[in-house]
Amino acid sequence: MPPPSTIGVVDDDPAIRGSIDSFIRSIGMATMAFESAEGLLTSGMEGELACIVTDIHMPGLSGLDLQREMKRRGWPHPMILMTAFPTPEAREQAMRAGAIAFLTKPIDPDHLLDAIESITGRDRPHH
Repeated sequence: MPPPSTIGVVDDDPAIRGSIDSFIRSIGMATMAFESAEGLLTSGMEGELACIVTDIHMPGLSGLDLQREMKRRGWPHPMILMTAFPTPEAREQAMRAGAIAFLTKPIDPDHLLDAIESITGRDRPHH
C-alpha cells in the first residue's frame, strides 16, 4: 500500500486556506482542507494525510495545540506551521515539538514547496 500523499491544510481564514489548498493542488498533490484543528482531529482522516500545514493562531485549538494533541495521540504526521505573527518563542516551541518548517504569512510558495518536498520526497514539477 503506498504511503499517504494528501496534504492536510488547517486555517480558520477561508481565503488563506483556499489559496494554500489551490497552490498545493496546482503542483499535482491532493489536499484536504479543515477550518479548525478540531475539524481535523474529528475527521477520521489522519490515515490519509502525509503531512499537515497549519496556522498557529486560530480560535479554539491553536496550531501548537494541534501539534501537541497529535503527538499525544501518537499521530506521526510531519507538520508545517505558519503564522502572520512570528515570534522567536513560537518558532522555538514549534521546532522543539518537531515541526518541519515554520513559515511566515504571507506564505512564500517556494518555501512551502520546499517544506512539502522535504516531507514527501516528491520533486518539484517541471514546467
